[in-house]
Amino acid sequence: MNRDAPAIVSAGTVVSRAALDARVAEAAGRLRSLGVGEGTRVGLWAENSVEWIVVALAVARAGGVLVPLNTRLADAEIEWQVARAALSLVVAGDAFAARDLGDCRVVSLAKWLALPAGDGTAAPSCDDDDRDAAIVFTSGTTGRPKGAVLTRGNQLASARAAAVVLPLAPGDRWLASLPFFHVGGLGIVQRCLLSGACVVLPASFSAEDLDHAIEEESVTHLSVVDATLRRILESRGGRPLPDRVRAVVVGGGPVSPALVEACPQALATYGLTESCAMATLVRPGSPPAARRTAGQALPGIGLRIAEDGVIELRGPTVMRGYLDDAAATAAAIRDGWLRTGDLGELDPDGSLRVLARRDDLIVSGGENVYPAEIEQALLAHPAVADALVVGVPDERWGEVPLALVVLRGPAEPDLRAFLETRLARYKLPRIVFERELPRLANGKPDRATVKSRLAGAS
Repeated sequence: MNRDAPAIVSAGTVVSRAALDARVAEAAGRLRSLGVGEGTRVGLWAENSVEWIVVALAVARAGGVLVPLNTRLADAEIEWQVARAALSLVVAGDAFAARDLGDCRVVSLAKWLALPAGDGTAAPSCDDDDRDAAIVFTSGTTGRPKGAVLTRGNQLASARAAAVVLPLAPGDRWLASLPFFHVGGLGIVQRCLLSGACVVLPASFSAEDLDHAIEEESVTHLSVVDATLRRILESRGGRPLPDRVRAVVVGGGPVSPALVEACPQALATYGLTESCAMATLVRPGSPPAARRTAGQALPGIGLRIAEDGVIELRGPTVMRGYLDDAAATAAAIRDGWLRTGDLGELDPDGSLRVLARRDDLIVSGGENVYPAEIEQALLAHPAVADALVVGVPDERWGEVPLALVVLRGPAEPDLRAFLETRLARYKLPRIVFERELPRLANGKPDRATVKSRLAGAS
């Protein structure tokens, strides 16, 4: 690979592959001066930046295990994860460095360059595919987050499998449109490093800044959730994305048919932290029917639907297990198959249709109701900007769907009449209008927060 080619672009600053390698070696030396060695777990608690990538790669070079920490968590949540991962060192962005993490040492990125240099040579285990490379905590939508232990082999297998379906090459530029502490964001870095492509850092995750980066930084690929892509397209005022954008990978849940039609580059994917991000992907050039699914399994990944309807995955991208939790690992991985907890169906060609998380399934009067189906029906109305459906208790039916809807304007349309021609009667939701919906850092709807709020109000 051309070592003068750009590896990272951020706010007009270009970091070449050679410069990145040099900075990673220096950073590995600084980590060694702080006691980081083979198997040391290092927390990284900062917003996306060039230095985030440098430190993450330096942890691997020093033989350590990266533990990316969510920048949106409250103090108690961060303290729990630090203790759960038994961290003795956290490298933190300036906005987080002053927060107390107990006995854990916190080093700010502002003071990072002043640390003494140490031995920056690569650790013997650096290239060992079987070594633990990262511990990524799950979203925690069903209780306490669990730390998914991902090996270097998992990460490489994921990047290589994605490259077969979505080839990358030097000159390509992938927009870092997800936080790096999320497995999807981390995957962007891994895919670009493997292929020689460039990571483009936007000024923020706002639709305007993402669109600006797409226009100004020659972006060819990006990863988003459905809601983010909708906001980007709205900010463009109906203008399509540039032709050089070859793929918009859309994850985090089903993609609405209207969005697939509006964005020819939109390719739905399905994956989770435990599978090192992408496990399926719609193939570029697929017909409209296939583009409305989550795509077929990536090469080397097994995909099946269990008897109870749960999606199961197998292959080299599946995590080693959950951090220090043999019982949870045994429940999640059975005979090599990862039980995702999501419900799905397979089309005859092997394309996956994701129906719902098992915990989100609504059973109303004995009928299964899938929130995603109602949400997509609502989003088909031109006045609806966002929608989230959850189940709420009902004396007669046991449970009924409740839709939280964000409108584009002040007028409240008759959404029930609109839905009556599109959904069976037992699927028709109660409707509540909201100003905005809570979302997780990765852009997925925060159903747990909504359910908790509703439970508290009842």
